[in-house]
Amino acid sequence: MSLLIYAGLLYLMGISAILILKPELMFAKDGSWKEFGLGRNKQKYTWMPFWLFAILWSIISYIIVLVIASNTGLGGVSNNIDVPVQNNSIEPENVSMKAMSPVLPDNMSRKKPSSPNEMKPGYYILDANETVKRGVPKYIFLGPEAPNLVYHNMNDKGESNGDNE
Repeated sequence: MSLLIYAGLLYLMGISAILILKPELMFAKDGSWKEFGLGRNKQKYTWMPFWLFAILWSIISYIIVLVIASNTGLGGVSNNIDVPVQNNSIEPENVSMKAMSPVLPDNMSRKKPSSPNEMKPGYYILDANETVKRGVPKYIFLGPEAPNLVYHNMNDKGESNGDNE
């Protein structure tokens, strides 16, 4: 927050300085604003109207404050990335290798899952409930003969509409 306050103060000093030193750049003799225009009548047009100067000077003043703050550490802006690290560490004395080996839960079998080459030839169907639970597709063996499956058309509520195809 302090950076914004400093940038605001620098902005106000810049605005007041330009209005005191060079007001004819942005204002006509009668006090009206000059509009933006290049190569036009210099009495009514200028390359730097007040609104353009105000926008540019606000950005420039904020950048100036950020650069100064990063070089001086002002307002929490710091380039110090050194983190203190302790050099001493505790070495383990009696560490069992058994404790470092991965532990499998009891419900997980230690045998390798069967590969597609080891599956019996025949017909399988996807077990949707087990697939949802485990996240891995699980298939149920239906047998070597083609099954006689009946499909029902379901409506949005999951009820059969009576059409058997």
